[in-house]
Amino acid sequence: MARKANIAKEEIIQACWDLIEQNIFPNIPRLSDYFKNLDGRGCSNTTLLNAICEWEESYKEHQENELKEVTEHFAPTFKRFERDIIQSLSIILDEQITAHEEKLSLRQSSIEGRERSLSESFINSQQALETTLEQKQIFETRCNELQQGQKALEERLEYSLTRNRVLESEIEQWKQTQREADTKLHQAQVDLAKQDNEISQLKQLLMDSQAEVQRLKKQNDQLLNSAIKQVSKLAESVATKSSDS
Repeated sequence: MARKANIAKEEIIQACWDLIEQNIFPNIPRLSDYFKNLDGRGCSNTTLLNAICEWEESYKEHQENELKEVTEHFAPTFKRFERDIIQSLSIILDEQITAHEEKLSLRQSSIEGRERSLSESFINSQQALETTLEQKQIFETRCNELQQGQKALEERLEYSLTRNRVLESEIEQWKQTQREADTKLHQAQVDLAKQDNEISQLKQLLMDSQAEVQRLKKQNDQLLNSAIKQVSKLAESVATKSSDS
């Protein structure tokens, strides 16, 4: 059986962190078992409850800070991704405009009879177009990678939010259970007090009854002795009268 001892609030709070790291949500029974297995110590449920409530506030703040840090960590990546996309689209647009101008230039050269120059320009234009398409493919691949990273981050954030909501729901359920248990305990204490009062009254009634029995017995003994004396006197009187006759 656990020996009662003073367990510091800081120890209880640290025990809460140890349990949550093991994916075990701390409550009064689990903390009681924790310290019982640790060194056999124990303390009141009120002490454990107060420490748990204080830990819950720290845990909520920790969760919020963690989500904030994750968001801040990926924010530069999203901004850089946006800049890269805009820059890439600008480059592609400029290249397309340049290619179009080159085509017009080649068409004009063809009209002017520059067939050789037209062929060279066409080859250069074709090479430039292939380079542009390769760059476009690279940018599309990078865009997909960033989108996958963003999706993974969103899933992680959603998981953290869902887990936080589950923990908050479990906390509320545990608090409700604790309140119901406290109410039942209070009612049991009231009923026990009533029973103690009734037992005291019954004991007093028994003592009064025993005293009354003793009084009646004593009174009956006195009446019996008086009756015996009267009968004796009557018998003596009858005997005396018989002898005189």
